[in-house]
Amino acid sequence: MAFGQLSLATGNQEYADIAKKTFEIILSKVDNPKGKWNKLHPGTRNLKNFALPMILCNLALEIEHLLPAGYLEQTMETCIHEVMDVFCRPELGGIIVENVDVDGNLVDCFEGRQVTPGHAIEAMWFIMDLGKRLNRQDLIEKAKDITLTMISYGWDKEYGGIYYFMDRNGCPPQQLEWDQKLWWVHIETLISLLKGYQLTEDKKCLEWFEKVHDYAWTHFKDSKYPEWFGYLNRRGEVLLPLKGGKWKGCFHVPRGLYQCWKVLEQL
Repeated sequence: MAFGQLSLATGNQEYADIAKKTFEIILSKVDNPKGKWNKLHPGTRNLKNFALPMILCNLALEIEHLLPAGYLEQTMETCIHEVMDVFCRPELGGIIVENVDVDGNLVDCFEGRQVTPGHAIEAMWFIMDLGKRLNRQDLIEKAKDITLTMISYGWDKEYGGIYYFMDRNGCPPQQLEWDQKLWWVHIETLISLLKGYQLTEDKKCLEWFEKVHDYAWTHFKDSKYPEWFGYLNRRGEVLLPLKGGKWKGCFHVPRGLYQCWKVLEQL
């Protein structure tokens, strides 16, 4: 994504080549992203994960100028189908699950019951962008509805904020950090809610935006020094004072604030 946009900004072919090569590597790992480092035994509980079709929805648009003619449309339709028809489950009230089996069926195991609200909500602004690109208001409306469903589902009614991981059956999640409140979950939610309001004028999006905005700016922002803290405990207290690390880099916050700024300029 970075090299694709860098090639667009500079015209440097080397950056374009790196972006295309990386994209090809990603596609080659669709069926087995971890390769020889996969801990699963072949043939046992084969699952497909939400992450790849979700991120391709955004990545394909960002590197559109590097893709062959017609490839973007094909990729968009495939990703939209996977995200909206396979991982989104009407029988579960319209929530999005993180893993299904290779045939698209629900699986009753830790991974199969996992719900990651932030992932699902982030994906919905990718889908809204695709809906705008394809001139499909029905797709935008559905993405907006799923955004509202997922934030209501994932919101901590007692302490506020959005859970990191959940179990669709209410069983204990296997992730020890399941009840933490993470920076990227909340900034991505702000984007989806603003785009949802901009594109559908549903006031529920604006109401939730104000609620999440107030939580984010009173809990994640360091009042003394710039930047956001990344990890809060369930009560909203800073769990780790570090501002950056292996998982929290200079990505979600600047991208999120930029996205929100550009939408707000148009309202």
